[in-house]
Amino acid sequence: MSGDSSRNAGSRGSGGGAPGPAAAPVIAVRMESLLAWLAERVAKFPRDHRFTVGDRLLHACLDITEHLVEASYRRDKRTDLAAASRGLVRARILMRLAHALRCVSEAQHLQFARESDEIGEMLGGWLRSAHPR
Repeated sequence: MSGDSSRNAGSRGSGGGAPGPAAAPVIAVRMESLLAWLAERVAKFPRDHRFTVGDRLLHACLDITEHLVEASYRRDKRTDLAAASRGLVRARILMRLAHALRCVSEAQHLQFARESDEIGEMLGGWLRSAHPR
């Protein structure tokens, strides 16, 4: 039996499921974590804003995550990384709006700002390294 487990140990995707966090770039894992945190907050938005600002904010962050994962699989990453960067700008604007509408607290707004700044720095570094010299 132990021979069977070592046979598949080196093959990627042999389980048929989605790749684990170790297979995804660190920035995508960070974005996934931010998304989970954000989804909990959006679920508590007032009904008037949950299905407008909240949904758009979640969709913007989902799009960012999608572009980060796509970039990790492409040879030319610039298009997806640029799209992720634009999405991050949209998400920051939507979070500022959510804060102005009192859907999130000051502390939650600052938490999102810190996390999105770190993700933005990582994204900027990846974008710079993806540009041909």
